[in-house]
This record gives sequence, structure tokens and C-alpha cells, in this order.
Amino acid sequence: MIELINLESEKALRAEREAELLRAEILSKCAAAVEAMGEDIAGFALVVWNKSGEMRTVYDASKGPVGPGLLPTLASDALNRHVAVMLAKETELDDTNAN
Repeated sequence: MIELINLESEKALRAEREAELLRAEILSKCAAAVEAMGEDIAGFALVVWNKSGEMRTVYDASKGPVGPGLLPTLASDALNRHVAVMLAKETELDDTNAN
């Protein structure tokens, strides 16, 4: 006899696994960014959100030239540049695959 799959349980397990993978990716990318900056780190900002759009933020701007008042602009500018580069790379890959 074929055992029926409980879709709700499977959905919950998949969501849990996806969350684990994302947490691991966050920690890995944060560690890589810290490693890339070396010993000269003066601050940081982190924004995380859930599937409902609820957000949490943390930052430390107690040292260096960037104070708390500049963090929103700094983070926005840095993310705009990062996303633009990533989108350009995706477009370049799409163009390469289309040929």
C-alpha cells in the first residue's frame, strides 16, 4: 500500500530546511566579509527580514568615519552598487547563454 504524504508536514519541513540554509549562508557571507576587511573593521550594519516583511536591524558605528546618522545612506548606496553589479552579471550570463 502506498503511504500518503502529509503536505502540511512536508511544507513545514521544507520551510525549516530553507531557513537553516539561509541562516548558514548569512553567517558564511558575514564571515567572508569580515575576513575580506582584515583587521581594519570599524563598523557594520545588518538587515534581516522574514517572509512577512518583518525586519530586524543591528549596527555598530561607534568607531571610524561613519556615524549612525550616515548609516542609512551608506547602506543604501553600497547595496545599490552591489545589486547593480549582480544584475549586470546576470544579464551578461543571460546574453551569453542566448547565443
